[in-house]
Amino acid sequence: MEFISNFGLDPILLVAQIVNFLVVLFILRKFLYKPILKTLEKRKNLIKDGLDKAQEATIRLEKIEEKERRVLSTAQKQAQQMLDEAKKESVGILKDAEDSTKAKVDKMLSDARMQISMESKDVEKKLTLYVSQLAVDFLKKTTEDLFNKEDQELVMKKAIKKLGQKN
Repeated sequence: MEFISNFGLDPILLVAQIVNFLVVLFILRKFLYKPILKTLEKRKNLIKDGLDKAQEATIRLEKIEEKERRVLSTAQKQAQQMLDEAKKESVGILKDAEDSTKAKVDKMLSDARMQISMESKDVEKKLTLYVSQLAVDFLKKTTEDLFNKEDQELVMKKAIKKLGQKN
């Protein structure tokens, strides 16, 4: 102890300082160091959990994006398929409409030709009758001065008979 006294240290104060240091160390360790360590451990665990969740979220996001790409691809294929089917159906419908229209036009033309033919025959008959009547009238006027009444009637009958045979 004298050795310590030579350095100017009081051994009682040194022991008191050591005891004070140990008491402070105990108090700090008990009340300050352990709670700080617990807080640091909690933060470490929180950070680790956050990183784990972030990694899990990234993996889930990648899976969702992949699923979205597959669904989008499938939807595009289905849409294209539907468009192709619609085009085929529209071509078929147009062809059917075209065929139907052509058939209607052909029928209308046939009916019109038949109507024209019937009307032309009717007009021809009327014209023949009119021309015959004109011929008879002409014959009457021209034969009045040349023949008597009986001969006129005989000529008229023969002319009408000949006109009737030509028709």
